Amino acid sequence: MYKRIYQLLEEKGKVKSAAVIKGQGRGSRCIFFKDRCISSDGSGFDWKPFEKVIADTLDTKVVSVGDTDIFIEIYLRNPRLVILGAGHVSQPVAHIGKMLGFHVIVMDDRKDFLTRERFPDADELVIGSFEEFSEKIPLYENAYYVVITRGHKGDTICARQILKRPYAYFGMIGSKNKVRLTREKLLQEGFTEEKLNTVYSPIGLPIGGQLPEEIAISILAQIVQVKNKNYAAFTDEKVGEAVCKGRSGVMATIIKKSGSSPRGVGSKMLIAQDGNCYGSVGGGSVEYQAVKDALKVDSMQIRNYNLSINDDKNLGMICGGRVEILFERIV
Repeated sequence: MYKRIYQLLEEKGKVKSAAVIKGQGRGSRCIFFKDRCISSDGSGFDWKPFEKVIADTLDTKVVSVGDTDIFIEIYLRNPRLVILGAGHVSQPVAHIGKMLGFHVIVMDDRKDFLTRERFPDADELVIGSFEEFSEKIPLYENAYYVVITRGHKGDTICARQILKRPYAYFGMIGSKNKVRLTREKLLQEGFTEEKLNTVYSPIGLPIGGQLPEEIAISILAQIVQVKNKNYAAFTDEKVGEAVCKGRSGVMATIIKKSGSSPRGVGSKMLIAQDGNCYGSVGGGSVEYQAVKDALKVDSMQIRNYNLSINDDKNLGMICGGRVEILFERIV
């Protein structure tokens, strides 16, 4: 199951999964895909009563539905910043985006604008008309689209295609009149008000930027704000690589925390059958004890760890706090 999650993550950049950790069906797992749960363990568990709450949950956390507790995880990696239009504002947007860790793609139909001299930081330069956008740039869940074409027509062509695909963020630059005309055109084509309200336009945080660099900062600040709005745990590539290589063992995942524990909910460590460990659930005493406990796991288990130094029943860590760790054996 984990192997499939990490494979999808590489393809799409975003995956949502769920596991029943308490109640009927305990141990059942699913991957949430296209608004429905697809069982990933062959257990036959009926996920339909839980699909809405899973769809509505945007953070990595435990949710309770009646007597059932479900751990919902959001996996994110390799965010893509897709810049449509290679004008003067796009240059600093690409540069700052790369500094922030995005995989940067710039597309335009003007070869003299779309050059390495102008976009030295971009990972991909895609030459083509905006009508070819859907053919040239594949679907990707964890994508942030910035439409900065040279005119109203190009904006509309790009918007029409983006609105039909998944996205983490979609922003369009332009005057209020330009935005209004684009919006009216798309409404006439059948796009709903609800869908169009997901578009950030005019684009960027209102910081009064005038220079291209200032406008770029306002755009990327808004993108970072959106990206960090909901909590998703850091996805450790070492864990994913180990799983995809077929390492068997026990997966340890923090499902709850309180106080100042060093790692957040969703942090993972794979304790492999050969004794090697990949990832981390906090280091120090908690990690040492988790590795020892993993050796005893033969089915899904949850253990609590006290990280304070106040009594003899704790792990003696100065950071304080508590964590609950879910252990699952994987083969």
